Amino acid sequence: MVLGVHRGKDRGPFDSREMGLGGSSLTCSARPVCTWNLPRMAIYAYTEYFEKEVLRKRPYLKKEWCAYVLENADRSEPQEHNRFRYWAPIAELGGRYLRVITLEDRVTIHNAFPDRDFKP
Repeated sequence: MVLGVHRGKDRGPFDSREMGLGGSSLTCSARPVCTWNLPRMAIYAYTEYFEKEVLRKRPYLKKEWCAYVLENADRSEPQEHNRFRYWAPIAELGGRYLRVITLEDRVTIHNAFPDRDFKP
């Protein structure tokens, strides 16, 4: 699911009610930076692999933590196959670092796990 895509002249930006987001909407100011009036996690997408495999294997993981890592990464770097890695400490994991892997768009979360080998 891609959010905020313009649907053509006859239709404005997406209607959040169609997506089950209540009355939230996307608004853009005159500046080139958009302001999201959505629940924070709504701007992230998740691969089928993440939804079906990662969350099944690691039921303690929360999508909120993955969003936090992307927004507050202590370090990020490109990875092979046009993916990107991000690390940030998660208090609920005892301060351990969570590694989050995204696809090339940097908003589609593909994998996440506590990285015991990460050194800040």
